[in-house]
Amino acid sequence: MKKYLLIFALLLATNIKAQYYVAGTDPASIKWSKIETEHFKLIFSEKYEVKAQYIANLLEEVYKYGGESLNHSPKKISVVLHNETSYSNGFVTWAPKRMELFTAPNQRMHAQEWLQQLAMHEFRHVVQIDKLNTSFTKFLSYVLGEQAVGGVLGLYVPLWFLEGDAVVAETALSQSGRGRLPWFEQGMRAQIMDKKLYSYEKASFGSYKDYVPNHYEMGYQFVAGARAKYGTDIWEKALLNTGRNPFVIPFNQGQKKESGINKVALYKDVFNDLKSQWAHQDSIALKVQYYPVTSIDKSFVSFRYPHVINDSLTIAELSGPGEVRRFVGIKPSGAYETVYIPGSRSTEPFSVSGNTICWAELIPDARWEHRYYSVIKTYNILTKKLNRVTHKTNYFAPALSRDEQKIALVKTSYNNEYSLAIIDANTGAELHTYSYGNNDFIYTPQWNDKGDKIVSVVLGEEGKSIVELDVKTGKWNAVLNAGYTEVSLPRYNGNDIVFTGSYSGLEEIYSLTPTGAVKQLTQSKFGANSAVVFKNSLVYSNYTADGYQVVKADEGNLLNKPLDDVQNHSVALYETISEQEKGQPNFADSLMNQQNYDVKKYSKWNLFNVHSWAPANLNPVDAELTMGVSAMSQNLLGSAVSSIGYNADPQMSREKYYFNFQYRGWYPIIDFTINHGDDKIFYDETALYAGAVDTFALKADTKRYQTQIKLGSYIPINLTKGRFSNLLQPSFHYNFINQSAYDVDRITYTQTPQGWAPSQTTTIHTPELNYHNLEYGLYYHHLRRRSVRDVTTRWGQLIELKYAHTPFGNYDAGSILGLRTRLYFPGILKHHAIRVDNNYQYKLVGEEISSDESIVAQNVKYGDLYNYPRGYTRGTNDRMYSFKGDYIFPLINPDLTVPGVMYLKRITTNLFYDYSNTEEDVVFKNNQQSLVYSQNFQSTGLEMRGEFHFFRFLFPVTLGYRYARLITTNQNSHEFLMGVALSGIATGKE
Repeated sequence: MKKYLLIFALLLATNIKAQYYVAGTDPASIKWSKIETEHFKLIFSEKYEVKAQYIANLLEEVYKYGGESLNHSPKKISVVLHNETSYSNGFVTWAPKRMELFTAPNQRMHAQEWLQQLAMHEFRHVVQIDKLNTSFTKFLSYVLGEQAVGGVLGLYVPLWFLEGDAVVAETALSQSGRGRLPWFEQGMRAQIMDKKLYSYEKASFGSYKDYVPNHYEMGYQFVAGARAKYGTDIWEKALLNTGRNPFVIPFNQGQKKESGINKVALYKDVFNDLKSQWAHQDSIALKVQYYPVTSIDKSFVSFRYPHVINDSLTIAELSGPGEVRRFVGIKPSGAYETVYIPGSRSTEPFSVSGNTICWAELIPDARWEHRYYSVIKTYNILTKKLNRVTHKTNYFAPALSRDEQKIALVKTSYNNEYSLAIIDANTGAELHTYSYGNNDFIYTPQWNDKGDKIVSVVLGEEGKSIVELDVKTGKWNAVLNAGYTEVSLPRYNGNDIVFTGSYSGLEEIYSLTPTGAVKQLTQSKFGANSAVVFKNSLVYSNYTADGYQVVKADEGNLLNKPLDDVQNHSVALYETISEQEKGQPNFADSLMNQQNYDVKKYSKWNLFNVHSWAPANLNPVDAELTMGVSAMSQNLLGSAVSSIGYNADPQMSREKYYFNFQYRGWYPIIDFTINHGDDKIFYDETALYAGAVDTFALKADTKRYQTQIKLGSYIPINLTKGRFSNLLQPSFHYNFINQSAYDVDRITYTQTPQGWAPSQTTTIHTPELNYHNLEYGLYYHHLRRRSVRDVTTRWGQLIELKYAHTPFGNYDAGSILGLRTRLYFPGILKHHAIRVDNNYQYKLVGEEISSDESIVAQNVKYGDLYNYPRGYTRGTNDRMYSFKGDYIFPLINPDLTVPGVMYLKRITTNLFYDYSNTEEDVVFKNNQQSLVYSQNFQSTGLEMRGEFHFFRFLFPVTLGYRYARLITTNQNSHEFLMGVALSGIATGKE
């Protein structure tokens, strides 16, 4: 019984903040429709009906095969389609249970249509999670609702398995998939071959010190490698045991029944096998000699998509875990300097012509999180002029013509219609559009030198091919036949074309002549791509264990191996896992005989969808867990979130019943909360009190009832553009509290020979309280993007203005005005930052509450908006100025592991100095004279925080210590710091 109570408590604690995942909302103008199939309920914009029918058929076809290797057919699930965006992704989450698909494709897709990719990958997540809902977990679902499965998932199932297994599915169930792509394995190959096999904890949770391939890349190799060695049952048993026995390491125990070893030993076993196979693959190939253009940085820095401007300058995109992605100019010595820092970009090439850089940049909608645009920008290196060429467009992979007057790019519509477009490089006006094949998707167009032809990769039913467009005639010509071998990034070299291909099992550079002859030019250790020819040298990005390095190979050193002689010596795990499946979805036949499902209206006013409940007060809004009962709701559109419950905590009796509701479907977000409760008013009449003039007792045994209503609204206006995150948020909140009236009997006692005797009874009446509080706020921040290794942003500004008052009602609490500012500056070293806060608040006091015996007047006041210096407790004041200065930096990234118990990723340090000046107006009641009581508070010290993963739990825990020297009082303060970074559990494609 104890272990059942333990898992119950863990699930509740995990779910306080972790399960209720709101990804965002769609524009309010969208009118929604729905399609119900046997296994799916699709919700979509009415303008997307044609593609929704297509996706419904895709999902039903995937359903036949997607759960086979996990021996599970999941229950029906809702699928929400977001099509008005340039953002590509998808995810599955539980509580509420749903799949969400962002239907815009991207330039890094493998050789399979985007919606088919999404259907296979995301459906596999549905299979994984739904399989957990069995035996004891199913019992918990009756007690807790959908959050039970989500809790078991978050507690026990590793993220590398969830994503790795989904990549296995997309690979084994198709002729493509990321598991077949050499670039997808090169990170793990390079790390293991040139560095070492990291600890299981480091591989699972990452590192700030070293580059660690993500959970998709590591997870695929781990899951596929184990399947190849032990069969599909290994992971089926792991999930089944987790659902049946969610107590102590059930996932590990489940797989151990098949492998005979624990998962850490299995991890080492799989990757040591892969290491020997990769080493054999590497020993066969004769490498091409090259010369470095950039040096290798052990902190992991990648230089991608090189463009040679002249003998003294090469432009490339620099990225890495310690870098903000940007364009850099590389000198012949290998030294580089920043040219320009763009905003958020998808993984796709940029273009350079003359002195102008051209790229696509993602711009969020000002309000709707599910609407993104992809716009075209240019930057002149010499004049340093930035030009936003287009606005609110869905353009990708731009290529600037040689004369810098036209841009060729990929255009997508909200209905997944694809074309190549040519726009004016100055005005953004569309000049021409060209579609290819049967709405085939187009990748990375590039101009020839004359500006009369454009080469691209296209994706059709038979895979990827390279095609050429004659701009004058509008005619296309296929120059490389379609296939499922990955080809990408074609560029002209005179009449020839150089491109990246995966024919040898690694990404390498190939040439294509006008006659159709293909030759392999490079042979690398881990992979090469993004080639350009300059003065008889091939310049390209060569992958190493420390990132992509720009290198050049002389023409005479190139391999020039005919394609017929190229052999694939890769490990090819995809062959084994494909053979383990019962077959692959036949999308062609399914769509040829596509079923047209009934389409019905779906109201956006479906506001309530109760998904979870608990025999406890589990309030995700306030992160509370106490005795009581509760239920949670979130509608499928993510526009309405609510919770209702009873809080049995005696200290919260005034708010024992509560209802929280938030609506995000309008431009302003609306918050509504109502609480109701009571507190007991009890005075024992046998207790006597000696007053100034008499002796008395108080008598009462009643209740005071309280009702609190909060109504608020705020508008998060996302003004992000370029390298800065910009948010403007006005807000208004109304808070009403009503407390019922009550009476207390005051019984006066007199001394008699027999003792104290009651002589007179009067009634003290406490009237009904009506408190009306209005709060106004205006918030704005302008923060520069930061790298993964930065502790905080290193440049930015924040300002916030607040005002609150009680203009009506019978309770006057006065008012308060507050101004908060925060500035960020770069520190002395990389990843160091300086943070400076300056805050000021001004209060006007409310009604007097002082007793007759008080010497000074006491009035109702608002609480402080800002904190006193660290180490001090709050005092009373009417005015306060507060300064806080922090120097923030990463102290050490130890990657310290106590296997199975603890993994310490990073220790950060804050050195701080705080100062506050407070003033309080003191009024003497006897003569109404007043004075201003002023105090200064100062403290200095340090904070140290460690980022831990305990017991291989997914979410990091922050533990820390604060020492403050209280300068004003000459004392020391010691505090323990703790935080848990919980967020919604969602499994997705990217």
